[in-house]
Amino acid sequence: MPFVSRLLRALAALGIAALAGCGSGDFEEPVAFEAPETLVTYEVVVEGAPSEEIAGLIEESLLLYRRQEDGAQSLAFLRRRAEGDVATIQKILRAYGYYRAEVTTKVRAVEPPAEATAAEAGEDAAAAPSDGADHAAAEAGEGAAGTDGPIESEAVAEVVITPGPAFTLARHDFALSGFEPSPSPALGPAAAYGSPVGAPAAAAAIVAAESAVVAAMREQGYGYAEARGRDAVADLERAEIEIDSSVETGRRYRLGAISFSGAPNVSEEYLRTYLRFGPGDLADRALLSAYQRQLLGTGLFRSGIVSLPETPPEGEVAPVTVQLEERPFRSVSAGARFSTDEGPGIRLGFQHRNLFGANERLDLTLDASIDEQVFNSTYRKPQYLRDGQDFVAEAEARRIEDDAFDEIGGTLTAGIQRKLSPRWTVGFGGLFEGSIIDDGETEATAYLFGIPLSAQYDGSDDLLNPTTGQRFGIELIPFGGLFDGRGVGFLSVDARASLYRRLDEDGRWVAAARTRLGAIPSGSLDDIPATRRLYSGGSGSVRGFQEDFVGPLDENNDPIGGRSVFELGAELRFPIVGDLGGVAFVEAGTVSTEIFPDFEEGMQVAAGAGVRYYSPIGPIRVDFGVPINGRDADDAFQFYISIGQAF
Repeated sequence: MPFVSRLLRALAALGIAALAGCGSGDFEEPVAFEAPETLVTYEVVVEGAPSEEIAGLIEESLLLYRRQEDGAQSLAFLRRRAEGDVATIQKILRAYGYYRAEVTTKVRAVEPPAEATAAEAGEDAAAAPSDGADHAAAEAGEGAAGTDGPIESEAVAEVVITPGPAFTLARHDFALSGFEPSPSPALGPAAAYGSPVGAPAAAAAIVAAESAVVAAMREQGYGYAEARGRDAVADLERAEIEIDSSVETGRRYRLGAISFSGAPNVSEEYLRTYLRFGPGDLADRALLSAYQRQLLGTGLFRSGIVSLPETPPEGEVAPVTVQLEERPFRSVSAGARFSTDEGPGIRLGFQHRNLFGANERLDLTLDASIDEQVFNSTYRKPQYLRDGQDFVAEAEARRIEDDAFDEIGGTLTAGIQRKLSPRWTVGFGGLFEGSIIDDGETEATAYLFGIPLSAQYDGSDDLLNPTTGQRFGIELIPFGGLFDGRGVGFLSVDARASLYRRLDEDGRWVAAARTRLGAIPSGSLDDIPATRRLYSGGSGSVRGFQEDFVGPLDENNDPIGGRSVFELGAELRFPIVGDLGGVAFVEAGTVSTEIFPDFEEGMQVAAGAGVRYYSPIGPIRVDFGVPINGRDADDAFQFYISIGQAF
């Protein structure tokens, strides 16, 4: 045995030496295999798609399109790629009811134009040596050189679709099974659930109808209902298809006890204020999903799941489990802005979102610039006394040095805000304000009581960057109190509206418009403290004019405000490149000392342009505005930097 072992080792050594070329005494470097180079660039041609929608879906799905930039290693490789896409195309066509579609592919090389070939041959002939031997040597050299790299070629991959007729869904029935107790749950015709009976048998619509039936069963208490597939029979001659879908309902359940976990710092009593169901109600999963969305909408949780047990429980009662994960309740924020009329400004904020364990929110904000410092504290308690109703209290202290007036003062407000629907919010409350006001001529003290009433509608799609929808808001505040030692009373009405429309599918091109109308019915402008008069101009109204400078000015060219205001504005938002966009705007406004806007002196108009950087926290805005019919007292332009769209 030792002899055999030594013999095998010797033979192996001889074999290795032979493979390694041991006669030279050196091992050769291992062969390096380079990645294959693209030899074929190609175009894709698809013919016969029955609709633009199907053609677009094919273009998104085919490997021919998705790998087109990479090219192909050879024509044979490209043919295999095209043939592999046939199944994908047929699947797409069947999804739209085309069950007899035929798909063929063809790959052909694109020959260079004859003129180009002749020209190349002429150039080669002109460059060739006159001596025959030299000519032969040149050809040999060129042939050798030509083998150094791949020869690129062009090709066309053609896909021809013969869709045939779109099959009609002649019948669609649902078979229910597994239900307890008897009798069978009520079920309407398939068309009532969106099934395309009598129309093309689009797969997406058929599957959606099955999902709708499952949802209907779950609403009736069959919380574990599931679709169990379908049987289809096609009539090829009549181009019709009949489908029987199976739905297993399972036992009918009623909801049991509701338990919470994962939220030790949030009051369970508060979480239960959002419940729209209770023990004994039918086990409708849609109710659980709605409750889950409301809990996540509080802003207190990173995640949350409201669910029934994973497997059907014994008996007829299914308990509900609410699993939550809290998010941090405290946050700080900081921001900056700049405008040519107000100069630089900063905004610092602190927020506590769960002050006493029931989502009570405290916001502390310091907003400061060179001429204006405002400290605001807002307390909000949600679900106050009833669902969808908040108690809001606010305290504000401010110091303002403005062209219109100087003020040192503060305001206290408290009231109720109630959500009538996802779009509509109304509010009412009480207000007290005390101020020392210097309007440039006299200094006066004002003590005012008010009753704020408001209604807001927000039908837009985004708070900071709306691209579609509309907004509307109106605020009415009856005031009474003392101003400059005498009793005063007046009503302030201020209404605003804005409209947004997408001009393309992606919402990168947006047309936006806004308007404002305000009035203060009172005996005289002198009865209204300067802090409560109506003003226009600046970043949030008529860009291009200084803050509050639209309207009448006094002998020192300072704005005096008015008893009525009217504004109009329009803006076009468009993409530039990547996350950078642009805007072009025109805005106009007028302020009058009368209780109705006075258009005899015309409106002050401004126009301008700007850029938007669409950051994760919202659009960062840079605007440049110019007065069109500015006065001597108006600046030549205004420049603004802030976060969020102008409106």
